Amino acid sequence: MTRVLRTIDRICFGAAAAAAFLLAVLFVMGIAEIILRNAFQISLTFAVEYSGYLLVFVLFLGSGWTLSQGGHISVTLLREHVASSVAHWIDIACTFVAMIITLILSFSLIDYALGTWARGTVSYFSSETPLVIPQAALAIGPVVLTLALCARLIRLWQGQNPEINSADASAASRSKDPAS
Repeated sequence: MTRVLRTIDRICFGAAAAAAFLLAVLFVMGIAEIILRNAFQISLTFAVEYSGYLLVFVLFLGSGWTLSQGGHISVTLLREHVASSVAHWIDIACTFVAMIITLILSFSLIDYALGTWARGTVSYFSSETPLVIPQAALAIGPVVLTLALCARLIRLWQGQNPEINSADASAASRSKDPAS
């Protein structure tokens, strides 16, 4: 089970790294658009369309890693007023429900992208981007979040801390323990 958790952690970290890279691309594209428009009265025709895609990719791709780091907002009002064993089971139940919701979202987004691909739909912008590309990329984020919720559920079930810190994640990715 350790190998599965380590693999999920690596996938979440890879998706977060991709989100960071895409955020940098979004930043550069925005700065380029501002400079070109103000200095040369030139506009990047794809900037508006692709910045929208990139923003959504960044938000979704980073969600699994954020969850594993304990960065998502959680309401602890109920957990603070019940015994720790009850709070543990509430955490398991909530994580399970969240995993089911993100699993449904993942399947829905994948189905939506496949439908778009079958119809050959393109964007209404001048670039006429085949919409299957951003929609398929969009589906990756909820899939990664579903995996992160699955890892959280496994850790909770095993009585482990469901959140890992960056040092633990990098140590886990470097670990070569054959017994796992």
